[in-house]
Amino acid sequence: MPIRSDGKPLECQKSRRGSWSSDEGSHPDHKNCKSSSATLDPPILVYHESARSIVFRDHLRRAVRRSESSRSDSAGIEPTVPSAVVAQTPSNQAANKKMDHISQCHTNLDPLTAFVENVEEEFGLKKAVIPAKTTIPPTEQIIGFLPKIKPLPPMLLGPNDQFGLLLNAPDGLTNPAPDDWTADEREVVELLRTQHACVKTLKNADWTPFLRRFCFPLPTRGTKPKSHDDIPPDEEHPFNSFVTSTTMLPSLGLKMRAYGSSTQYTTGVVFAMPRVFPDDDTEDEAQARTETWSWPAGYSAKTEFNIDSRGRLMNGRQEALRPFSVLREYNNDYITKSEYMISTRMVSGLSVIPYNEIFIRVGGFGRIVNNKDVASGKDCSEGGGIGRSFCRGIGLPIALFVRTATYGHLISLLRTRSRIVHAFGEHHVKGIPLLLIDPDHGVRVLTENMQLELWKIASTNLNPFQNPAIAYKTTLENTEHVSFQQKVDELIDLDESIQDKLTPGELAHLAGGFGATDESVANILKRVMMEDRRKNKKGEKEESHKLQDVVNEGLTSAVRSGDYHTSRQLLILYSLVACRAGQIIDEDDETSEDSETEKGECNTNWVGARGRQSSMGNDVDIMRRDIELVSKAKNGTKLSSGILAPPPPPPLDTDRLRSATNSDGLLAVLGAAQVLKSMQDGSAKHRTLEAVSAIEEWVTYGEQNMAFRISSWYDQRAAQGDLKIATEDKTSFLAFVSNKAITNRKSFAQKLRSAVSSTDFTDIHFLRGIYEILGHMHSPCLRLELLQYVLGLDNRYSVAHVARSVELAATCLGISMEHS
Repeated sequence: MPIRSDGKPLECQKSRRGSWSSDEGSHPDHKNCKSSSATLDPPILVYHESARSIVFRDHLRRAVRRSESSRSDSAGIEPTVPSAVVAQTPSNQAANKKMDHISQCHTNLDPLTAFVENVEEEFGLKKAVIPAKTTIPPTEQIIGFLPKIKPLPPMLLGPNDQFGLLLNAPDGLTNPAPDDWTADEREVVELLRTQHACVKTLKNADWTPFLRRFCFPLPTRGTKPKSHDDIPPDEEHPFNSFVTSTTMLPSLGLKMRAYGSSTQYTTGVVFAMPRVFPDDDTEDEAQARTETWSWPAGYSAKTEFNIDSRGRLMNGRQEALRPFSVLREYNNDYITKSEYMISTRMVSGLSVIPYNEIFIRVGGFGRIVNNKDVASGKDCSEGGGIGRSFCRGIGLPIALFVRTATYGHLISLLRTRSRIVHAFGEHHVKGIPLLLIDPDHGVRVLTENMQLELWKIASTNLNPFQNPAIAYKTTLENTEHVSFQQKVDELIDLDESIQDKLTPGELAHLAGGFGATDESVANILKRVMMEDRRKNKKGEKEESHKLQDVVNEGLTSAVRSGDYHTSRQLLILYSLVACRAGQIIDEDDETSEDSETEKGECNTNWVGARGRQSSMGNDVDIMRRDIELVSKAKNGTKLSSGILAPPPPPPLDTDRLRSATNSDGLLAVLGAAQVLKSMQDGSAKHRTLEAVSAIEEWVTYGEQNMAFRISSWYDQRAAQGDLKIATEDKTSFLAFVSNKAITNRKSFAQKLRSAVSSTDFTDIHFLRGIYEILGHMHSPCLRLELLQYVLGLDNRYSVAHVARSVELAATCLGISMEHS
């Protein structure tokens, strides 16, 4: 039992995660995860001295409590037991072996207490008293035990803080435009200034159907086509075109708010409107001919409820229409005059004007900049029937915008850009401008330099966070397919332009906390691995372990954001990179074209054929693959015949991280890292042999002496009360009176010994042996503690937790073998 600095024994608190059912076949996905706002108990770590101390319970807790009780009763003073003491001397252990603890925990026992007291009297298990001045000589010290768990310290900034650099950036009135603005950014700001652009905000949950609409048209309603039906793609128009509601903002977006609240409608898109029209029509004439409807600010058109089956307006919406020219006049009045028209009335004194509505056809074309399609380079001059038009569509969005300058919304904007890249392809979206449009500040451009500065701040001072709209839908236990697909689509590409500006640790912080694509994460780890190799080749005094430090930084960020998937991705890619260390080409030696070609092929195939989703597949697929890998590891065979299985990757130090989280998913990932570490450093082998020896010794004593078994039951129940072992059921007294406890422990020892004899502790076969043992555990107590000890895990790891950790560790080894 750990001791406080004042000499009192430390009372462990109960860990909520340590009370899972451990029935056979249980799995960590059988309970729903607690919400992020729920109060979690502090995690408790238990450092075991040895396997024998677990089996026989001859540790400091017993002596300290007896000593404290006798000192308090006889002297009436606080005991002074050295905090470094963890075990009695062998003589003290033998003398006090049969001292019981019922007086300390009898209030927690079941109705068998009276019977137990009779058994105690019958077998002579009397309470012994230690004289007041008796001291317990220190023999060992506790290491690795944290008496009070502290969460990771928060960083300086949160998602609600504002990015001041963007707020203070030049606005659209700057003349000439800033030098760091691209041609795309100059054009979109000019269109917003002259009111030849319209914007659309989208509800955070509606981006998927909106983006899908550009690729898949909705079926026509009724028997006859109508002017507002979707128009499928053709040779000239690669995208579906459809009609949707947008807003024409006043010059540079001043004074008028867009649709919806900034919380629910965080980001939006900007579309360019046609400037030239066929047949020498004016804009208003082309608008009327194509039924491109528009209503003034403050008028609620609600077109979804006010269009009849023939596609015509009803309930007075037709009479309230206003052409674009009138809307522009109204918009100018909002900025320059004290009285202005809102809907059908003249009003004044409004600080922010409600939005107007334009029912316009979008899509058809790709993104057009300066009259050219950015993907194909094709000329799309307006007026000749091949450019933007109200009839065939005004193309893809030419910019994305956010409505506030908070870090939370800016990260959402960057994630939205990643989704659009995934939906349309990088060639259509590359270089798309990112804007801030606010009624008070107007238009601000988030330039490339500002984006790098934003990533710099996010990697050093910003507390990482998941997308709050889908975080609770993408947990280990509860994942919706649509939400998970969105999470994958939002992964940020940390390309070379970002990698050259940030350190590997900062990049790992972004990857673990916010999520990055497999390819970019793997390339970051590869570069760090090559740097380690170069330093180690030079024969420096201290061997470089920067790769482990970078991965630990990423895992730390994942713990801060509570993101199971990014932590799992980091661990898998780290295992993959580490196993391929010998195949990585040293850039210093690359001089020929062949080596450059080989390098390019290595980069291309680094994360497999499905790069973006290779390590972050659907949760059900993840679990199925993990279980299959560990189950297929037959004794004496390899997953890939003829290929020598690589050893586990260099160990990661995750003790601090495990003590800072109660997330089931993160515990599984960090537990897998600890399992791999135990296999790599040889501690698993040592502890397994020690556990087999201790439990066989207990079985020998237990078969000969019932009093010994009952004493062991006392100790087990006391330990459950003090250490909060990860089991739901209390140890059964009848199991110790009968031979059930002996049978279970004997079988457990035999299986452990079998695992010892059939593996070298460095490949997947050892994990298969542990996994088979877990599969036959129903309500383990001692056996679970021993497995925690063997694998280096703490007492929060239930059977389900341990099984999940073993499965993920097997996946890391299996993927390493496939790519070795």
